[in-house]
Amino acid sequence: MTGFASGERMIGEARIAWRVKSVNHRFLDLSMRLPEGCEALEIEAGKRLKQRFARGHLECVFTVGVDPGATRRMEMDETLLKALLDLERRMTELAARPGVERMPLSLDRLLSWPGMTSERRLAAELLGTAGQEAILELLESVCDDLDRARAEEGRALVEVLRRLIEALQGRIAEVKGAMPGARAVVERKLRERVAEFVGGAREGMDEGLARELAYLLNRMEIAEEVERLGVHLREMESLLAGDQPVGLRLDFLCQELNREGNTLCSKAQDHAVSKLGVEIKVLVEQLREQARNLE
Repeated sequence: MTGFASGERMIGEARIAWRVKSVNHRFLDLSMRLPEGCEALEIEAGKRLKQRFARGHLECVFTVGVDPGATRRMEMDETLLKALLDLERRMTELAARPGVERMPLSLDRLLSWPGMTSERRLAAELLGTAGQEAILELLESVCDDLDRARAEEGRALVEVLRRLIEALQGRIAEVKGAMPGARAVVERKLRERVAEFVGGAREGMDEGLARELAYLLNRMEIAEEVERLGVHLREMESLLAGDQPVGLRLDFLCQELNREGNTLCSKAQDHAVSKLGVEIKVLVEQLREQARNLE
């Protein structure tokens, strides 16, 4: 299921933010992006997400920034500063030689050197205090918003699934209506072929041949497949009427529906029934595509 939610909050001078995006996936797949030093937070956040969601690919991003109105605290890379000062000293020595121009490193140039200064890493500071609980509370709030977005999409998907189930039930009813006539045609054709085989002079057939005919008629019988199709659809309706995650169960039932549809098409000896079998398979594939979007 798809959805997006985000939220932010101030903790002292730090602005924390979560962004969570959900896209369709057969199982639950978490992708977490957090600042360096947040390994413990990542584990706890992952636990909470697994408790909230059963399906979907979730992209979760946590960021920490400094409030633009606050005094920014800077830290300096002392190792880099020492290396630059050593370089400046060597340049001074070189400048003593004839024809070499000295290029002193001013304070301005030192401070603007790439990587020389940076804002302090607030994530580590927050996690060392009571801030972690506030961060997780914000994540729960964002998940509530995502839940609502996914639930809205889920309600629309359920209506689509119900219409497809209704269409399938209509095709199955048509197959049931066509079965007696199709069975009679198959039996008549088999008897004609048997009569040709045993010879027109004989009035009947022996017991062994009769059993073979009954066996062939049974192999062409589609009543069981039709009944199982109906059972699976009723199970789907029951699942959609509940309030628990049903995506994986629906996916399994779609596989069963497809299997029964394949068998029906292979057994059918009547053109009308074969055509209905193909329509059933098309509807089952549409049903499966939509069921994969549901948690």
